[in-house]
Amino acid sequence: MNKFIVSTIFFCGFSLAQSGFAQSVGIKYDINATNPAAVIAAMDKFAASPTGQAGPGTVTLFQYVVNGESSATHNFVVNYPNLEAMDATFARNAMSQDWATFLTELTAVSEQVGTLMFRSTGITNGDPSSVTSPTSAGNWIFMNVQDPVTYIDAWQDLGNSNNNLQGTNSLLEIVADGTGGVTHAIIQSANNMASLLATPPQQLPGWSRFIDRVGNIRTIENRTMVLRVKSWAAQ
Repeated sequence: MNKFIVSTIFFCGFSLAQSGFAQSVGIKYDINATNPAAVIAAMDKFAASPTGQAGPGTVTLFQYVVNGESSATHNFVVNYPNLEAMDATFARNAMSQDWATFLTELTAVSEQVGTLMFRSTGITNGDPSSVTSPTSAGNWIFMNVQDPVTYIDAWQDLGNSNNNLQGTNSLLEIVADGTGGVTHAIIQSANNMASLLATPPQQLPGWSRFIDRVGNIRTIENRTMVLRVKSWAAQ
């Protein structure tokens, strides 16, 4: 694992994951966990430490159910309320023995295999309060969008026609993803897989018009399915 990357940006704070607040920023860290229980134990310990308690919000661990050819078994999503909070947490962790201990324990049982930075657009369809399960399901769709203004307008129109669906759909802007070329992501969340996949997209009111508007301006690069494992929050 690249320890420089991990020690400078990985897990540098806690905040709400999966459905972001407007203007919030975050990072997704893909890991290959050889001992998932030990990963959770290391995070439990760090979250309870003075350094872990000093960060705002929560961090959430997800297990991949479907992840294509990637070797990642899990991911952590960390979301900061703003860039200033991110910078402050980087500086705090750089001087922390709690952080150094956590890093040692985590690298013994997992390997980082990918990272992605995102920013919330503040655009969400559905009711976030309806997703209450501690093991909620997610369908994450990563795209390259050539005309964001047109895409967002079409996506909001589709959402307004389907506000009765279970769960939520949030639109994220991808700030950096390495060489992948992803610009945006849709994060679909529901209490379980049955609810998440209850209605095929082709059956949604307004779907045909949506495809007509966005078919030539966006390319789907990757789709993954996840289950939430655990979240940690400062007390």
